[in-house]
Amino acid sequence: MDYSDYVHLVRTHEQASQDDPRAYRRRVLGFALLGYAAVFLLALLALGVLAWIGWMAAQDRLRGWMFWPALASLGLLWATLVGMRVPFTEPEGQRLAAGDAPELFAGLDRIRSKVKGPALHAVIINGDFNAAIVQQPQWLGLAHRNYLIIGWPLLAALEPRRLYAVIAHEYGHLRGDHGKLSAWIYRSRRAWSALSERYRESESVVSLALAGFVRWYFPRFDALSFALARQDEYEADRVSARLFGADVAGQTLQEVAVKGRLYAEDFWRLWWRLARLENGRPAPHAQMANALQHVVKPERVQQGLRQELRQLPDLNDTHPVLKDRLAALGQSSGLGELSGSSSLNLLGSARSRIGAALDAQWWQGAKQDWAKHGERLRALHADLKVFRARSSVGEELSVEELLRWAEAMEALSDTDPSPLLELALQQAPQHERVLLWLTRLHAPLGQGEARVGAWLDQLYQQHPQHAWRAASLAQQWLDACTAAGQVPPAELRRLWRERLNGSEQREKQSWERFAATPCWERPLPVQLDEPVLRELRGLLLRERDVRGAWLGCQDIITVQPIRPHYTLWLQCRPGLGQAAGEALAQQIYEAMELPGRYRVVVLGLHVEKDKLEQASQLLPLVQRR
Repeated sequence: MDYSDYVHLVRTHEQASQDDPRAYRRRVLGFALLGYAAVFLLALLALGVLAWIGWMAAQDRLRGWMFWPALASLGLLWATLVGMRVPFTEPEGQRLAAGDAPELFAGLDRIRSKVKGPALHAVIINGDFNAAIVQQPQWLGLAHRNYLIIGWPLLAALEPRRLYAVIAHEYGHLRGDHGKLSAWIYRSRRAWSALSERYRESESVVSLALAGFVRWYFPRFDALSFALARQDEYEADRVSARLFGADVAGQTLQEVAVKGRLYAEDFWRLWWRLARLENGRPAPHAQMANALQHVVKPERVQQGLRQELRQLPDLNDTHPVLKDRLAALGQSSGLGELSGSSSLNLLGSARSRIGAALDAQWWQGAKQDWAKHGERLRALHADLKVFRARSSVGEELSVEELLRWAEAMEALSDTDPSPLLELALQQAPQHERVLLWLTRLHAPLGQGEARVGAWLDQLYQQHPQHAWRAASLAQQWLDACTAAGQVPPAELRRLWRERLNGSEQREKQSWERFAATPCWERPLPVQLDEPVLRELRGLLLRERDVRGAWLGCQDIITVQPIRPHYTLWLQCRPGLGQAAGEALAQQIYEAMELPGRYRVVVLGLHVEKDKLEQASQLLPLVQRR
């Protein structure tokens, strides 16, 4: 199925789910049963062939050619029995007993009784900024074990009432008959996805009987049930609103979205700055509640909220965007007071034990990188003091020294390095790195100053390899100026629109060549300045889900503009899901800066793990145990 057809199906089913939810659910159930019925018939066919061959053998009429249909039938039977089984691994984390946290479990019991949901068999605390209920099927799906997973960062970020509102949303997925259907459909989506992936490129005899049906059925079932998953999120929101009020539910949605963004973008970035101080073993989880108070600044909260409200629906995520969830609850956007306390005390006597366990787990993976990052920061801090002293006595610094000072300033604080970069630009008006740095800092701010436009024009004119980047930043700058009430001249907007269109066409042709070349082929040595590599290593070290990272360069013959082509290979921590892996790759891609075209691939997700061994001339960046 073409992607455009898939998108059309998703939109059509979403509309149907809104027009008549019950009829839509019946259709999803019927189509899901159709898939299982087809697989069941294939299994019966395989059994029938095997039974016939067995009967022929009993009649002493077995022939040599019957070996092949017997083998194919065994394979088909095995595929139908195993293919629809989704392996289950118990969630990782620290178990919490009712005796340790009586207040939390009392709150969970109240939510369960109001929702009329099933019992929880285990409560697990992990290190993610999230909460979820995971079901383990038992007795062929007739019974389940229910695991409630609560992330320590979420406990640190929310007060108890808002935490319970989040848990009520998760419990809302298991409410009554709707919850059973949704959970079963969710497991079915995983099973069909695994089956589709398994036989996507298979050329075996088994695939001839099964893969054809899977290729036809899975994208249609995925599109049909996608709307159910979206609808189920809205209904779970309504459960939370019914228990705690629409206002609390709406405020909680916004606070979770904003603090989740700040936790990902700011908390660990700021925490890793402490590596400069050699004051013993760090304990981020034990200090997280207090540390988050320093991260959550009013201006960052408002900026994060604006970014969340601008998000568009994504077909890679069944969760609706924030603005749609607020509209469904009848709530307007706007955060009032944030949580005044954390919910970590709900863990009772287990708080210290769980915090220490999470810190020990984090330290086991981070201690080597912590030491390396600390050395880098101490070197930057020493350089910074030298540059300040030389500058204070009127000594002129070189462009490279000013860039090193700016790098130290960004790594060690949130101070704007623009004054240093502008001094460097006075010495080298066309310096590539300086222009890139300044435009990256100032274009999103929407300052209607002529100097920002001049920097963008210089970058576009003097460095054609960055034409698309300059035009994209210029478009972002013009939009931000307009939003701030500083409407730019129509001629200027037209100029940059034409430049963007032209550079996009050139980039599209180049990217097609780049994307068509496997990332392990046509290798070249990586030749990057040490400051660029230091910045990239620092970015990767702050991502605790990254277990390994390698950078490769490739010889790609492309149309103009000619630029280096890099691939960043990532190895994620075990157990990180597909959606989380995709999000991590996208987050790193958006944050990294390399002088060329680059892409981020995740081993086991975008490329097979054994391809890493086939690649040569890779530069190791991060390797954790």
